Amino acid sequence: MPESGNGGPNRRLFVLSDPHLSFARPKPMDIFGPCWENHADRLAANWRRLVRPEDLVAIPGDISWGMRLEDAKPDLEWLAALPGRKALIRGNHDYWWSSLAKLAVLDLPGIHFIQNNCLRLGRLAVTGTRLWDFPFVKWPDVRGDGGQERTGIRKPERENDPEKIRARELLRLEACLSSFPADAGIRVLLTHYPPLGEDGLPTPITDRIGGQGVDYCLFGHIHGADGIARPRAGADCLIGKTRYLLASSDYLEHAPLFIASF
Repeated sequence: MPESGNGGPNRRLFVLSDPHLSFARPKPMDIFGPCWENHADRLAANWRRLVRPEDLVAIPGDISWGMRLEDAKPDLEWLAALPGRKALIRGNHDYWWSSLAKLAVLDLPGIHFIQNNCLRLGRLAVTGTRLWDFPFVKWPDVRGDGGQERTGIRKPERENDPEKIRARELLRLEACLSSFPADAGIRVLLTHYPPLGEDGLPTPITDRIGGQGVDYCLFGHIHGADGIARPRAGADCLIGKTRYLLASSDYLEHAPLFIASF
């Protein structure tokens, strides 16, 4: 895993998950509540205000609504044009994401796709995997304006064998944790699904993460700034020496969240 790029200690890490972009085939997000009105424009304005070219923004999944890579490409190009580098993992709605080989042919400067690999920038090491819907990870459903049902955990993709998916995702998690270089000064794990519950209590997954010296676990998937009390206990908490942060775009009011300097 080679060093990627130069830079000094003034570089900064930000995070923002679940932008749910759809420039090729627009899918208005404001049906999920007023917090999503013009969210792409608001996100771009906040991003340019906060992020510098030398910074890195982690995006833990649900990047584009595109079903195919050609549909997602305008969304990825939009992200690439914003300041800073970007480290992306796949979310449960990123159906366009297939193999790294197919993604590698895209001309997207500053975009790093993380899948069974680890990005190293100076003392910072970033890896990640999607995870899945585990029964011991619970974020309760809520209802938003107009009586429209809003779910804390979205229903998983239809699969005949969810236990098989969970087992596979745990293997991928192990591979990610093993990919951290021994001399990494800041270890960052991205997961799309949360590894802990809304109560912020440990789970078997957080036990494994903490055992590998992860400094930050940044996750998304949980939605609902409208009708949900903030802060939420599991959205920013410390378990052992690992800080867990919920980074969904609507929860962050569509502004990248500063994590650390590196």
